[in-house]
Amino acid sequence: MTRIVGYTRLETLYKKFLGIDLDKGRAEQIIDVSSRKLRDLLLAGQKRAYARGDDIVEWIDLPVTIALENTIEEYRRERERLGDPRLDLQPILAYLEEEISGINIGETVKENLQDLTATILLLTGRVMKIVDPKIRKPSKEDIEKAERILNLTI
Repeated sequence: MTRIVGYTRLETLYKKFLGIDLDKGRAEQIIDVSSRKLRDLLLAGQKRAYARGDDIVEWIDLPVTIALENTIEEYRRERERLGDPRLDLQPILAYLEEEISGINIGETVKENLQDLTATILLLTGRVMKIVDPKIRKPSKEDIEKAERILNLTI
């Protein structure tokens, strides 16, 4: 597991967007899951970049579905509306950038990386809410279920 990074920011994100309360252990687990899913997206993008003869992953290389794109836009609108500086996920992103080092990403990906990361974090929570609409405090098992579902889609 990772060391907990940006706990207050992730806690704020989950509380404001999903109505979910997190403790540090669950936040750490969610960051680990999201880190793996971000890496999976970028590795898929890397394969596409290589297929087109480039070693730099551009936004167009990422397997971003319409639903994922809509979720990114929804996150951006809501973040703007809330105007809460605790929704700046830079500390989490700085940690995740270490996790994805070795993947050469282009400027468009860099510009959108924070929003993509926030969206993956939120998707993990949304999956938990779909599985259990009344969830308030996720368990280790809730997060593991969400990861298994995300593994089928990302």
